[in-house]
Amino acid sequence: MHALFNALPGIEVPVGGINAGFKKLWADTPAKESRAMQLNLVLHLGLNTTPDDAEQQFRTTVEFAKRYPCRVVVLCPESDPAAEKLFRAKIYGECFLGKSGKDTRCCEFVLLAYPLGTHDFLQNQVSVCLSTDLPLYYWAHRFASNNRLAAYDYLLTRSRRVLFDSALVPHDAFSFPWPNPSAVRDLAYTRTRPLRQTIGQFLSRYAPADIVDGLRAVKITHRDDLNAEAAAMISWLKKGLLRCGADPESGIDFGIVPKECKGCFDIAFNYRDPKKTFVWSADLNGRTAEFEGDLGHGRTTLTANARLLDPAEALSEAMFH
Repeated sequence: MHALFNALPGIEVPVGGINAGFKKLWADTPAKESRAMQLNLVLHLGLNTTPDDAEQQFRTTVEFAKRYPCRVVVLCPESDPAAEKLFRAKIYGECFLGKSGKDTRCCEFVLLAYPLGTHDFLQNQVSVCLSTDLPLYYWAHRFASNNRLAAYDYLLTRSRRVLFDSALVPHDAFSFPWPNPSAVRDLAYTRTRPLRQTIGQFLSRYAPADIVDGLRAVKITHRDDLNAEAAAMISWLKKGLLRCGADPESGIDFGIVPKECKGCFDIAFNYRDPKKTFVWSADLNGRTAEFEGDLGHGRTTLTANARLLDPAEALSEAMFH
C-alpha cells in the first residue's frame, strides 16, 4: 500500500502541517535566504508507475531543479481498495552549490499520496501546496487512460505547459481533447532535438526542390525501444518536406522499422532517380552519425554528433520551448 509514496524520500508530516514542516526544515540551513523559486511543477505519477520508475522521475526532477529552483508537488495515486482512504504527505528539500559560494539554489518537494476518486479534495490540497504567483507546469507521467487524465482538468487548464511522454502513455493520447493544445509537449519529441538540429543543418545546404523532387519514400530504421522517438522524427520530416514543396498527394511512403541493434537510428530517402540519395546513419550509443547525400550536385559526406537529450534536459526543453 502506498508503494510509490513509500519509495520516495522525504520527511512525513501531517497534510495540514506542510508549511510548518518546511519552516522547520530550512530553519538551520545557511541557504534559507537563497530559496527564491522560479516555478511550480506538478509531477503526477500514473497508476502504471513502479516504485523504481517513481524514484527515477524524482531524481530527474531534482536534476532539473539544480538549474531551475522550483516547488515540486508529486502526486502518488493509491488504487488498492484495501488501502487506508487518507491523504499522506512528505516534504523534501535539497540545495545545490553553484560555481561560486554565493550561487546556491534550492528546491522543495511536497509528496502527496491520495486515494482515487478524491479529485475535488486533491485539487484544493494541490492549490495549497503551490507557491503563489509562480507559473504552473504539469507533467503527467504514465497515465493509464485518457479518461483518468480528464478528471484532472484543473491542472490541464491552469498549466503553462502540459507534459507527457508518448513512449509511456496510451497510443490515443494524441487524440485526447486537450483543453489547451498549444501548451502540450511530448517528451519523446523533445528528446530528438539534437537529431533534428543536425539533420536540418545538413539538409539546409540543398535547395528545397532538390530534396523533394522525385522523392518516393522516407524510412527510419531504429533500435526497437525507440519507436516513440522514431514516430516523432517521421512526423517532423513530413512537415519539413511539405514546407520544401512536397505534394501531399504524391504518395510518398513514410515508414518506421524497428530492429535489434545496440544504438541504431537511421534515416534514408529513396528517389525515383537511383543516382539521388540521402542517408543518415547514427549510433546513439557511440553518439556519432554519418551523413551521405547526393541530390543531383555531387556526393557529400559528413560525420556529426548524434544523441538524445537526457531526461532533465528534455524536461527543461519541453517546459520552456
